Amino acid sequence: MKNLKTGGKIFIVILAFQAVVELLLGGSLLLDFPTTLETGFGITYSSELDFLGIALGLYLLLLTALMVLSIIWTLKGNYSGATLGIVIGVFLTLIGVIVFLQLGRTDGLFIDSSRGLLTIILAYIAGNEIKKKEVN
Repeated sequence: MKNLKTGGKIFIVILAFQAVVELLLGGSLLLDFPTTLETGFGITYSSELDFLGIALGLYLLLLTALMVLSIIWTLKGNYSGATLGIVIGVFLTLIGVIVFLQLGRTDGLFIDSSRGLLTIILAYIAGNEIKKKEVN
């Protein structure tokens, strides 16, 4: 982390926080889907939704793994970490926008898209810091 300046360090901290949240949410979806669905999302549980709980839980664990990989690469001064961070940010932003356009729900737009845009900006800054280190 000593190779990074302030922007890169903030990127690492924000991405690590998001990874922990995704891990906890993904784990809770896999371990106790009915309770997580009803208390976390306000959706009435039906056994017909079990497949979606497994798929969504695994998706969140995959997203967590990608965030951790981005952190590791960035800490090692590998520009691919910042690139992966940008990809993750674009993905999160698209989730919020598509949910808004398809369902008219603004919660995803404000939560997912805003953290996606923040991730893109911070990953770009971290990437620039890594590039400057490579030049020097």
